[in-house]
Amino acid sequence: MAPSTRSATSLLPLLVLLALVALAAPALADTPVTKLDEWVFFGFGNAGYNTDTYTITLPKEGCLIVSDAFCSGDQFRVTVNGQDKGLTSTPLGAWCATQVGMEVERAMAKPEFSKGYFPLNGASTFKITTAYSEGGGNAYFKITSATCPPPFKVVTAAGKVSSRAAATDACKAANLALADVTSANWNTALTVVRTSTDIKLNPTDAVFINSWNSDAYGGVNLQLTVSATSGAITLLPDPAGTGPAYPLCQTPVPTLVDPKTRTTAAAFAAEPVPKDMSNGKPASEEALIRGW
Repeated sequence: MAPSTRSATSLLPLLVLLALVALAAPALADTPVTKLDEWVFFGFGNAGYNTDTYTITLPKEGCLIVSDAFCSGDQFRVTVNGQDKGLTSTPLGAWCATQVGMEVERAMAKPEFSKGYFPLNGASTFKITTAYSEGGGNAYFKITSATCPPPFKVVTAAGKVSSRAAATDACKAANLALADVTSANWNTALTVVRTSTDIKLNPTDAVFINSWNSDAYGGVNLQLTVSATSGAITLLPDPAGTGPAYPLCQTPVPTLVDPKTRTTAAAFAAEPVPKDMSNGKPASEEALIRGW
């Protein structure tokens, strides 16, 4: 019995149709970033929404800064060269409790607005994903020609303190956390301590830290001692061997917004003067496309 050719011939129109559809469909393209040190406006939807994939080539290390604006409370996750680089900061307060409109520099100075710093070097691609929002909105990113600011800071507002507990409180008052120093960030921590104008290396000075390589040494007073001449750093876990020192603080590791702790946008509707809940969203067809 001769083999049937019916299925092959019947598939031909379908294959032709699929080929025509593929030719008609627009090719997905990356979006190049052509300017440095300028804020770029982007729109976003609810949690899970992804921006375009942006591309840039830098001659040396720079920094991607992502900042919420308009209504406070949105949070983002950043992917660089296909690798998850983590969340922007955990915003404080209820969603949209603080508003700055499009003034992103004001948002950068307020802990109610989520922001983050992500190093870029050479040919880079990045994408911004909504981690938390109550309806989507608009925000900004900027690629700087300078490197990202170090995560550490010597905090002097409370003066020199004599215990880890006091150092922790001083960091918290500055919206920071007592530093976790590791072998990976050792050089960065050393540079920050050495270059702080309040550290007096004659011949050594010290700062309180929280842990060394994830070891908190049972919660005892833990100091990082810095020498200007040799560059040696000594950890002194013995409370009897510690003296007053400034705390070395760091940007807290961001945590994902917990919706149960947030006030929803609907709660503001009953206020005598309703807030602008648009979050920068345009009243256009684009809002429907983005899922706003």
